[in-house]
Amino acid sequence: MPYRKILLALVMVCGCAVIVALPLALRATDQRPFAAEAFREQWRRTDALVAEGRAEYSWYWGPAPRSAPLLERDDDAPGGKRLVVYYDKGRMELPLPLAGARAASQISSGRLVAEMVSGNVQLGSQRLDPGPSALIPVAGDLNDPLAPTYAVFARLTGPVPQRSDRPAESLDRSGSIRSRRELAAAYPETAYAAYDPVTGHNVPRVFRAFLERRGLVETPRGRQVEQIIDPLAVVGRPISEAYWTDVQLNGQVAPVLVQLFERRVLTYNPLNPASAQVEMGNAGLHYYLWRYGGAQPRAARQEELLAHFENGDQALSGNYWFSFDDRGSGGSSIASNRLITPGAAASVQAMRFEYALADSGPVNFTALAVNLAPGDGPRDLRGVTAIGFWARGSGRYQLRLNSAFTDKPFVGTFAAPGDWAWVEIPVGELRNADGFALEAGLSAATRIEVRPARAPQTGFLDLDDLVLIRGAVRPTVIRPGLPLIDDFEDGDLRSTLDTEWFTYSDRQIGGSSVAELAVVPRDNGLALRFRGSFNNPWGESYLGMGVPLAPAGQTLDVSDYAGIELSVRTDGQNYLLRLTSATIKDDRQYQLVIVAPPEWMTLYIPFSLLQPAGVGQTIRWETARTQIQNLIITPANRSEAFQLLIDDIRLVKR
Repeated sequence: MPYRKILLALVMVCGCAVIVALPLALRATDQRPFAAEAFREQWRRTDALVAEGRAEYSWYWGPAPRSAPLLERDDDAPGGKRLVVYYDKGRMELPLPLAGARAASQISSGRLVAEMVSGNVQLGSQRLDPGPSALIPVAGDLNDPLAPTYAVFARLTGPVPQRSDRPAESLDRSGSIRSRRELAAAYPETAYAAYDPVTGHNVPRVFRAFLERRGLVETPRGRQVEQIIDPLAVVGRPISEAYWTDVQLNGQVAPVLVQLFERRVLTYNPLNPASAQVEMGNAGLHYYLWRYGGAQPRAARQEELLAHFENGDQALSGNYWFSFDDRGSGGSSIASNRLITPGAAASVQAMRFEYALADSGPVNFTALAVNLAPGDGPRDLRGVTAIGFWARGSGRYQLRLNSAFTDKPFVGTFAAPGDWAWVEIPVGELRNADGFALEAGLSAATRIEVRPARAPQTGFLDLDDLVLIRGAVRPTVIRPGLPLIDDFEDGDLRSTLDTEWFTYSDRQIGGSSVAELAVVPRDNGLALRFRGSFNNPWGESYLGMGVPLAPAGQTLDVSDYAGIELSVRTDGQNYLLRLTSATIKDDRQYQLVIVAPPEWMTLYIPFSLLQPAGVGQTIRWETARTQIQNLIITPANRSEAFQLLIDDIRLVKR
């Protein structure tokens, strides 16, 4: 199909409207971006100084993330998920809509220690997932045989009276408690100095001083001396008393004072240098291993976030989203991509892929893509069970996973939902045209692409929150449009809106024009055929067909819809698509000329392209769209004979 015909696929009565944007250039970065700007600010506040050797304290988070950015269930968050990243010492978490803002005060840390002790994973303020406590030592190495586990503390979280003496009890792996008065006598700085009346636990002076410590920190205003952390936000309330325990450190056994708080574990090792005597335990690493690692992980699935677009078109791999098409190889297709707002589930931004896919050559394509690994190298995706994302748009698409080991991609297909919906494509359903083994291809995956599955076709696809899923796959149920007007698969002229398709003609004024409708076979389904001829020797001839978009006497407000999608096959003639509004009392209804090829083509028609018929002033579309009565289609020229086939008509949400 020639390029000029693609441009004419959507032509207004008063002219044509074509929006073309040049594809984004592919950019690369050597550094993975932070999953959220607020995470960057929070980490830099303390740990950037530790990394530079300029801080008089040890890590509050850790030198680098222990996990990829993940999406975890949170019934209280928009879309039911929160963005999290695990560090050695804790977890940063944030609602996705805040991922692009510098708002470290919005970060929460999660009650990781309380969850590992109780065994209850928090999925929302009103929902817990109960299970066994964590059998991981609270201090020392992961394979430390001496230190008590989080499970041991499950029976030690009850409230106790306020006290002012020193911790003099030792706790071991079995949960046994024995007196260690020699340690209490040797370290007077461990005397209890605070009491939390909410949880009913005492806090030693060394830990209280650590929580209230002031020091040099990195702020948006530069480096300043401030209280280093907000104790409640970062550490939480104490959930146990402080106990001495023997741990293995660098092959040596040493007594360490340990106390559990809601979010963190604090340890005091008097043998360390003064600046590092009190340290954060590795609660973040422990929780990540408890929830996602081991032979029996607590989570049935893990969702690694590749892109959320809150920081623009850069993916969390450090690479940038880009679009490309067949023009470089002599084709006439057009592809472009841009950020839109808002995105899915109250997010700030999403990515829009717009295209006009021609059939002018032996190979026609438009694509939206992102490379998976920093520096565009391969990445091992073995163990990934599905690729998930929010989607909205028009048409049917291929999801393609490219591999460094084969020239042919692994391909699956999906239909774009008319409104935002979660799409999940099992990796096991992807197919390679050469029959290359999926497991081998996954070991060196390079790129994820989305392409329209049919040519010719015009339309758009919006994407948000692209994730790699490990573990259980959830079946995707997509509603193709909101609402679907008709797909004719029921074989009659009754629409899905419970209205009837109709024809009209000049026979009412003495003419003899013919307009008829019939449901006829199409490929593996059914479609609507509209055919007839113009003839009125006594005056102006006219005819058409249509369907009410609301029951008799009612109207439909399409303010929440961006356009209409339909598949068409014409006889090469032009047709008028018109939406009639009860607010317009004359013939200047909003309409558009459809020029489509003799083969099937899926068109997306934005309402912004509709123009009123004729000239002169008329009701503005913003008003007219609130009271739409009918969808009307009629030949644009009064020919002796015509035939039009239509199928899969739906409104597309904004």
